[in-house]
Amino acid sequence: MELKVCDQIGMADNLYLAKLGELMTIKPTLNIVVVGANDGKVNDPIYAFVMGLANRTRILLIEPNQALLPHLQHSYALHPCHQIANCAIGPEGTLVLHAIKQQWFDRFQPAYAEGWPPYRAATGLTSANRDHLERALLREGLPADEAIETLNVPSKALTTVLTELDWPVPIDVLQIDAEGCDDSVIYASNLEQTRPTLIHFENRHIPQSRMEPLLSHLSSHHYQIHTIEGDTLAIRR
Repeated sequence: MELKVCDQIGMADNLYLAKLGELMTIKPTLNIVVVGANDGKVNDPIYAFVMGLANRTRILLIEPNQALLPHLQHSYALHPCHQIANCAIGPEGTLVLHAIKQQWFDRFQPAYAEGWPPYRAATGLTSANRDHLERALLREGLPADEAIETLNVPSKALTTVLTELDWPVPIDVLQIDAEGCDDSVIYASNLEQTRPTLIHFENRHIPQSRMEPLLSHLSSHHYQIHTIEGDTLAIRR
């Protein structure tokens, strides 16, 4: 798959969808894993693609915030081959996440979330990095100490989750939205075993000091890297 690196606005999701389309021409069924699924629908680059090809996709939706599970189940209720796991992907054990309290959802409505459900912008910031939430709340003039709560969630390697759910490997697509912890998810995804053809993740919240070793890690597992604005698409050779 030969690609040209493209820096135009709006091209990241287009490139991702184009590569998904290419995979569909050679695979009878796409095996997709989403880490940090949120509600599975709003601002998700592949929701329409997956639902439009529901008979040719199977999707595992991993979401650590238990409050989002009803929304996630509703979004995928009509998909015949979906599964939901309530955990984080990372080192085995317990992960402390930081989230905006539900009573603050209505007050946290940044401009980029216009038209979204009231919960979506706030739950989209759930992260292991508390500073990430504090900065976002500060931009909206809200008090972090009052608005943030901590969540203790089970954390597992991706292969552990796949084994527990009897989910097939290798997977075709790994999509990650972990609010600044996408690199931790990739390290815990056992790429030598799961072997995703496409890995799509956010890089906008990962500092350069962590991006460089992450890109080296992906390269060592035979991935070509295509960074467009705040997203990265890694394609396995």
